[in-house]
Amino acid sequence: MNIISKRIMQSALISSLIILTACKTTENTTSAMIDTKEHFLIGTYTKESSKGVYKVTLDPATQSFINTGVIATAENPSYLALSKNQSTLFAATGSKSGSVDRLTWNNELGQYSLAQQMKNLGQGTCHISLNPQETQIAIANYGSGDVHLFNIDTKTQELSKSGYFKNSGKGPSWRQEKPHMHFVTWDNVGKFLYAVDLGTDEVKVFNSNDKTFTPAVAAKLPAGDGPRHMIFHPKKPWAYVVNELSNTVAVFTQNEVTGKLTQIQHVDIAKGRGDKNISSAIKISNDGQYLYAAVRGINEIAVLKINDDGKVKFIQSHTTLGNWPRDITLSANQDHLLIANQNSNTVTVLKRDVKTGLLTSTDMKLDISIPSYIGVFK
Repeated sequence: MNIISKRIMQSALISSLIILTACKTTENTTSAMIDTKEHFLIGTYTKESSKGVYKVTLDPATQSFINTGVIATAENPSYLALSKNQSTLFAATGSKSGSVDRLTWNNELGQYSLAQQMKNLGQGTCHISLNPQETQIAIANYGSGDVHLFNIDTKTQELSKSGYFKNSGKGPSWRQEKPHMHFVTWDNVGKFLYAVDLGTDEVKVFNSNDKTFTPAVAAKLPAGDGPRHMIFHPKKPWAYVVNELSNTVAVFTQNEVTGKLTQIQHVDIAKGRGDKNISSAIKISNDGQYLYAAVRGINEIAVLKINDDGKVKFIQSHTTLGNWPRDITLSANQDHLLIANQNSNTVTVLKRDVKTGLLTSTDMKLDISIPSYIGVFK
């Protein structure tokens, strides 16, 4: 091999090394630039130091959990519903009389600003829900035991009243002296709206095609159950109701034609530990394999495995690391469970094993005055 050939080979080798080094550097830089942060909205009661809705940021890479401040100013935004593009935020608000705030994103302020407020909607507005088509919202009033439906103008996002229903009846518990609508939600396709009444042990169902907004009884639960929240399986016609007074989870199959619910299981999630415990929120993993239900009093999260037939198996109880878990949510990556602890004024974080569904403690915690809602904010 002559000198020229050797130099050509050396040059080629050096070029290859430079390219490989550049690629490796780019790969490392790209990896370092991957953002692992996850964001959440916290709704609160504002009777103490809170100013409204807060944005918090969780960074699993650094194990940091930061309150970035108020993202929407409102009176008692106890529960929230967010549009898919996050441009519009709907909040169940008010104090003595219920109201709904429609807030829109303000780029200049980097916050949501009030665009519309619907007032005098009853007493104790405790829940709000947005349908999958983003054409309607509904609210549940605990104090006055009624449900309000609103249409959303697809161009202006303006709200207009569309339906109203006030329930009647009562249950055997002193907490069930009258109707207490506690939750509203649509099924996955938006055909049926469901309203959960703690006071009458009922789940009502409204057909979206019925313009009279007249409900049927979707399910009648055992007397004294005090149903609070419900959630649908992401892939199957199954529904899960957490009962506040009996500390149980009721499992239902849904008739996709009529919207009626048939109970197939009733599971204790507090293991019979006294009547001072009252269950609150229930959430399901994106893969439809695990349920998580919060129990106030014992301050624990019940973890249930969902079987192939929709029934559940209790597999774990884990401390909430706080007092009075009013709401919970799974992170977008499904690897953390966040808890709004109302009485300890904290938001805590549990690590979640995405394969087994089991929870473990972390040291990540924030102090926030009277948190009542927590949801993913992308």
